[in-house]
Amino acid sequence: MPPVASNHPSAPRPPAIERGDGIGRIVMKVASVDSTNRRLVELGRAGAAHGTILVARDQTAGRGKGERGWFSTPDGSLCMSVLVKTRRTLIEAAQLTLLAAVAVREAVFAETGVDAGIKWPNDLLVDGRKICGILAEASCDDCGDLDFVVVGIGLNLSVPDDGFPDILRERAVSLSTLSGRPVDRDAFVATFGSVFDRWVTLWERHGLSAFAGTWTAHALQLGSVVRLTDGDEDVCATLIGLAADGALRIRDAAGAVRDVHSGEIGAAPAADRIASQLPKTHMGAFS
Repeated sequence: MPPVASNHPSAPRPPAIERGDGIGRIVMKVASVDSTNRRLVELGRAGAAHGTILVARDQTAGRGKGERGWFSTPDGSLCMSVLVKTRRTLIEAAQLTLLAAVAVREAVFAETGVDAGIKWPNDLLVDGRKICGILAEASCDDCGDLDFVVVGIGLNLSVPDDGFPDILRERAVSLSTLSGRPVDRDAFVATFGSVFDRWVTLWERHGLSAFAGTWTAHALQLGSVVRLTDGDEDVCATLIGLAADGALRIRDAAGAVRDVHSGEIGAAPAADRIASQLPKTHMGAFS
């Protein structure tokens, strides 16, 4: 979860809908924006409240993990960011990516009946095809202490299979395709806000233990051998689960157990192929 510099000018506030309490109490909507994360960081520094959600029909410069580009369409994608203020530390706040995945998965199931799996660290997949990606960014004050976190969520709502670029067509899919019916954008945002608010409240009280069991129950590839890119290192390892701080615990080919805080998971190499020849799996909404 990369920290964001604190020198952006304040931005005008888009129209907002206010209801209830907690996450989703304030929902701001814009037709198009360069990046919902970037815009909500600016609004947060201008005083936007905890739980504010910014929704855009489209993004012109959306980004994912490692500053990769992000594909969206005005009618088929949900581009959404949530501002979270927490008493947890900057290190603990990195767990919000995992927590958001749990909440999005629950909201997806509630709204569509689609049962997605969680791919560490920031994706939701169904049958190997990506429906959602998550990108959390921390904003710190002038003293370097955590001010707030913005959690960006990119979800494929109703992009038809032939609406994806060729490179994504076999690796991404929409909820409407999976469920066989349209997905109401506003209803999904409302459901997600309620679900995420409940999980964040539990996390504030109990830390990682509040959601680790649920995350593990829906995590993909646990117990499997995968290729893991950790910085400049490629290793084949067995995924064990979450460590106490939210890192991914792995067992490498030599049997050593260690924790990984960032990286990417790809398919394990076949016996006659070397890991460096395999493409990384980073296709879909956010990557």
